[in-house]
Amino acid sequence: MPNIREVAKLSSVSIATVSRVLNGSENVSSETRRRVLKAVKELNYRPSFSFREKNSTLFNTIGVLIPDIRGYHYSDMVMAIDEYAYSKDFNVMLALPKWEVDVEQQALDQYFRRKVDGVILGELFGGGELIKRFERSGVPIVVIDFVVDEINFDVVNVDNVGGGFLAIKHLYENGHRKILFIPGPEISPAAIDRERGIRRFLNRVSPKSEVEVYFSGTRGYNSEEAWEGVKSHLEEYGLNFTAVFAVNDWTAIGAIDALKDEGIKLPEEVSIVGFDDAPFAQYTNPRLTTIMQPRVEMGTVAAQLLIERIAEKHQRLPKNVILPTKIVERESVRDISK
Repeated sequence: MPNIREVAKLSSVSIATVSRVLNGSENVSSETRRRVLKAVKELNYRPSFSFREKNSTLFNTIGVLIPDIRGYHYSDMVMAIDEYAYSKDFNVMLALPKWEVDVEQQALDQYFRRKVDGVILGELFGGGELIKRFERSGVPIVVIDFVVDEINFDVVNVDNVGGGFLAIKHLYENGHRKILFIPGPEISPAAIDRERGIRRFLNRVSPKSEVEVYFSGTRGYNSEEAWEGVKSHLEEYGLNFTAVFAVNDWTAIGAIDALKDEGIKLPEEVSIVGFDDAPFAQYTNPRLTTIMQPRVEMGTVAAQLLIERIAEKHQRLPKNVILPTKIVERESVRDISK
């Protein structure tokens, strides 16, 4: 097992300098940092815990930071990450900050102190400063299911723009020209990208006045918000649409309940498309047509990229992986073009 002295010798620096690099210190030149991290890779050196915990060394561990695992979306990803990591003899440390910045900070502090081999980030509300130490000390990071401004590390996302495009296109091809859209939160990059997919399709329709997409008055990913949005739209405008596109399957459930409360039949009077292909989508009434997200594949690819990055001897350019969506047709869309 190589030690820190060998790293210092190979990189032609002091042991103290190696320690500063591995602890994410800013007081190291970029060239020195590069030499030290290169030596760490070549020697496959793995630092142990701090002196206080040196008898509790834990190797082959990745940290996973996910907002929460309620429902199915993130839980499917975490299960896939864990399964792939286990197959490669890696342990998984899971933190669930529930969108609280202080908890994110505490979890990342724990990961850094325990010298995890790499980190998968499922969301980061505290901003990029929280992970600067990992970048400076050469700890690999993979981002999953959220958009970053600068691609400094591997990223795995689903094609939300393409998914939004597919949903509206499917409704259009089935004759629908007046569509109510239930949008997601403005702070959610995925929700905004699904709106972009709608606009991309509308820009291709000629004449543009042929299709109208109305936005419900509420935003969110929950059934209650969708229920309120549909109810308020019907109260203000009446039934001026023949189809609904819901930003996810939970909001589709809320929309279905609101429409049924008003005595509106689905899909005879109104069709609906969701997004996610949740496990319950095939058990709704009518069974829900929806856009499938490859959640398991996202988790597997993220774990694969991270473990490859941990094992590699030489740096490569970051990868930006965009996994495709597809439409799953069931019973909730009626063709009114005939």
